[in-house]
Order: sequence, then structure tokens, then C-alpha cells
Amino acid sequence: MPPRSTRTLLARLSLALLGAIALVLLALALALPPLARSKTREALDRLEGARGEFQDVQVTLFPLRYTITRLKVTRDDSLLKQPFLYAERVAVTLRALPLLRGVFAGTVEADRVKSVIEQPKPGGSGKLPSLSSLLPMRAVLERVQLRDSEVLYAWVREKGRPSLWVHGIEATLDNLGSRPGLTEGPVELAARGTIARKGTATVEISAQPFAERVTFSGAASLQGFDPAQMNAYLTAIQDVSLTSGAFSMRMRFRCENGRLEGVLDPTLQGSELTSSGDLASSLKALFGKVSMKFAGPTEGTRPSGAIAVTDDLTDPDLQLAPVLEKVIEKGFTLGLQEGLTRRYHGPPGDSASPQPTPLKAKE
Repeated sequence: MPPRSTRTLLARLSLALLGAIALVLLALALALPPLARSKTREALDRLEGARGEFQDVQVTLFPLRYTITRLKVTRDDSLLKQPFLYAERVAVTLRALPLLRGVFAGTVEADRVKSVIEQPKPGGSGKLPSLSSLLPMRAVLERVQLRDSEVLYAWVREKGRPSLWVHGIEATLDNLGSRPGLTEGPVELAARGTIARKGTATVEISAQPFAERVTFSGAASLQGFDPAQMNAYLTAIQDVSLTSGAFSMRMRFRCENGRLEGVLDPTLQGSELTSSGDLASSLKALFGKVSMKFAGPTEGTRPSGAIAVTDDLTDPDLQLAPVLEKVIEKGFTLGLQEGLTRRYHGPPGDSASPQPTPLKAKE
């Protein structure tokens, strides 16, 4: 055992070293927030075609967390006065061990996020940037959580600029890597929100973001949606409207290497179609490119009331996020179409031998 004087010296050296470390950490803690605010302003000033502002930025070391409040991003070419993106609070928390391996891994929590999406200009490619360009470093989003958020989609090039509002969004996204091989297993998404002022929508998705051809599975539902809420958009394109009612739908789907199969089960109560023209023309105006049969149930309708759907999504240029959005949108439209068809032509007969309905999710 070292002599007492040596032990005393070692103890004093240890205390001095701990004190020095504490002073360094204190200096870092005091210096990081101003530095983070400055770098955040620089990053927002470099945005192409947009401008950004924020209220405050805070950085903590334990845990390693970056928090920005009241972030607002406005597009220069926007036709609306509202910002493209607003977030009351976004907190990014990183884990220390992955950083030692050069991987930014952690979680994102966002409160009261609002995104305003405008109808794109005609002729645009519509392609989204890749994950590697959005996250140029090796990064893993272990969990992204949205609370009390909303999305507003506006048809800015249509008469009256109708819009679709989804609010009260609670969502989680798990296990998303910026490069192949950074994570094991699929990306998982679960979300819930209210469409307009009446109608609860839920979505659950499991997907492989780096598959050569889109690969995913999941389910979606809509409960208690009033079709009359669509009239702001419908009357802008033609003299067609829907009376108040209740539309609900459940949908299951699976896509392996671009081959989609699914089943949706719609229920429509109370709503009717009104128009100054004939029924067939009104239905065509209502659903546009969605195929409509006027003499009987939609192709793929089963005696149980469910509709089998299919699609060819094997084009390797198709992107996962737009395809998922179109699958759910087309499923919703097809379900409402079939609900109205049954209202005017009755339920499918027992003798129906259905073939799956093409969903046309590429359009």
C-alpha cells in the first residue's frame, strides 16, 4: 500500500482533475448555446428558395440534446401566406456510443408541427430527395415522434383554392437509417389524426426503404368521415356535391417487390350525390381517373362487401413515400366510390365472382 502522503497526493490530483473536467464541461455548457444559435441561423440563411427563423436554440451535454423552438420556414414561391413548416418545439437527442463509431443515432421529438403543402406546378417531376441527401451523414433515427401536429394540403391552382386539413396528428416512426445496413428490420410507422372536423384516420406501415422495388405492408382505416366535407373541392371543379353522412373504411395491403395486393371494406351511411346533370356524368366528375361502373358493383367487390385490389408497382424508379400516400388515397377514393355505387345500385350479389380492382397508385 502506498504511504499516506502518496495517497493524499493522489486524492488531491484526482480532485484537481475532476475540478478541471467540471470547469471544461461548464465552459462548454455556457459556450454551446450561443454557438448553436449562430450555426442554426447560418443554416437557415443558406436555404435555397426559402427563409427560416426561430425563437431559441438550447444545447445540453447530459443528455446530448439540441432543442429548437418556434421554428418557421417559408418558401419564396409560395402562393399562400402560411409558412411551409412551423414547429413549436423540436428536440434531437443523440446517443454517445454510436457517435464513437461515426454514426449519429438518436431520437427526435416534435410538438405542434404544422406543414402546409401546396399543389405542385404542372409538369414537375414530383420526385423526393433521397434519404442520403437529406441526411448526408451516417444516421439512424431510432424514433421520431410527432405530437398534436397537422398537415394542410391546398389545391392552389384550382378555383377557390380548396384544401384538406388533417389535424390532431400523433405519429411515431421507428428504425429509419440514412444508408443501407445501418439498421436491422423494417421501418415502422404508426399514425392517427382527424380529417377536417370529422373523421378519424389511422395508418400502420412496415416497410423496407432500400428495397430495389417498393416493399411494404400495413393497414389503414377511416371512421366517421362526413363526405360533405369534400364539397369545397368538388364544387370548385363542377356542379357536384355530397350531402352529409358517415363514411368508414378499413384497408389491408401488402406489396412484395412491387406486387401489391389488398382488401378494403367500405361503409357509407346517409350521404347522397346531388348535381344538375345526370348521375353517370356526376360520378365521373367526382372520381376523375378512378374507373367507375354504373350497372353494378365495382370490379373486385366480394359478396361480403370487401373489395380486392391489386397494382403493379415494379417500376424501380417508384419511391416508397409517394407510393404509400397514393395507395391510401386511392383506397379511400375507391371505397367512397363503391359506397355511392351501392347506394344507387344496391349491394353486390351472391353470384359475384370478382377480379381484383387495379388501384392505379402510380398516377
